Amino acid sequence: MAPRWKSTKATLAAPDMVKALVACAWLAAAAAEPTPAPAPPPPAHVYSSDTPIAVVAGEKVTEVSFVATHCVALQRYLEFTLNLPAAPPPLARLELADVPGYAPVETRVVAGTVLVVLRLGDGKEAPARAGEAAAQAWLARVALLVGKAADVSEPWTRQALACEVVAQLRPAMNDYWYREGRRAVPATLADILAGKAPAREAFLFWRALRPTLGAPAEQSKTLIASAQGNTVLALLAKAVPSPDEWWLVQRAELLLARAPVSLGLAESAESLDDIARFVFDVGRGDELISGRDLPPHRDLPAVKASLQGRLAGLRREILRQNPVYHNAWRTFGTWLEKFPTAKPEELAALWAQYQQERQAAEELRREIDAALTSPTPVAK
Repeated sequence: MAPRWKSTKATLAAPDMVKALVACAWLAAAAAEPTPAPAPPPPAHVYSSDTPIAVVAGEKVTEVSFVATHCVALQRYLEFTLNLPAAPPPLARLELADVPGYAPVETRVVAGTVLVVLRLGDGKEAPARAGEAAAQAWLARVALLVGKAADVSEPWTRQALACEVVAQLRPAMNDYWYREGRRAVPATLADILAGKAPAREAFLFWRALRPTLGAPAEQSKTLIASAQGNTVLALLAKAVPSPDEWWLVQRAELLLARAPVSLGLAESAESLDDIARFVFDVGRGDELISGRDLPPHRDLPAVKASLQGRLAGLRREILRQNPVYHNAWRTFGTWLEKFPTAKPEELAALWAQYQQERQAAEELRREIDAALTSPTPVAK
């Protein structure tokens, strides 16, 4: 027969009961205590750099140094190019900050002092914005000297000075803007003065205007007047019969007077096409003749003079050519050098080699263009 189990009730002794009550009370009190608030983060460290244009301040020392360098470059440009001393105090304050609702470069006046708030942006935007911030700081200070609003300056002055700052620190930008200017349709004078044209056009306008104004003192007066809200168009109207025609002529002369240090892909290809294109009258009127068919006519005076001139031009220009077309230029130069005395078979072989080099350069150019225009893959 299975054993029968009896239920029993456990009881706590009085001391154990007291301990249990104390533990419950302690737990309840601990749960009721409020959680202490987290400690506030330490304040961000602010770096600053004093320049002749503005006091630059920000939380990242690299950005502060970067913008301060642009301010110093502007002052050096004003001092050594236009003979302008530093503007009277107070200095502007240029703060690096991302303020919602503000433009990338925001200019205000606080307690009689110019405040420029700059959102630097990425690596592509940073140089232009830093140059613009430095330019706006100086222009606003000049306007305040005569009681004008900080943003009264003509828009083209901000663009032109910003470009001059960038050109001081990155000299290659001079050639880039001149090259782009040769390719682009000139902006109208009205668009430039209103700030609606590309910054490059304002830069070229200022470069063209300075020789027309004469001495650096006159250039400085004009820049200061524009900073204080006076239009440069009135001055131009007094100096030249037609400001619009003056601009087109001066722009063209400016661009032609400065040859680029190096040529791009398209420019090297076009230059090579021009120098290797032969049009002569060999008895049937002017006609286009291939280099392969030219040796039988090399004793003609016109052919001799033309090829001698082309060889001199090639020697002068070959160092500026794009590396993609270097071999084609070099082979064509060898053909020109040997043209007066070499055998027709040797010239034919050199011309065929030149054609191969030219075709190889075109294929490489297409590959480069395709690589530059294709979307960049996302890094994994």
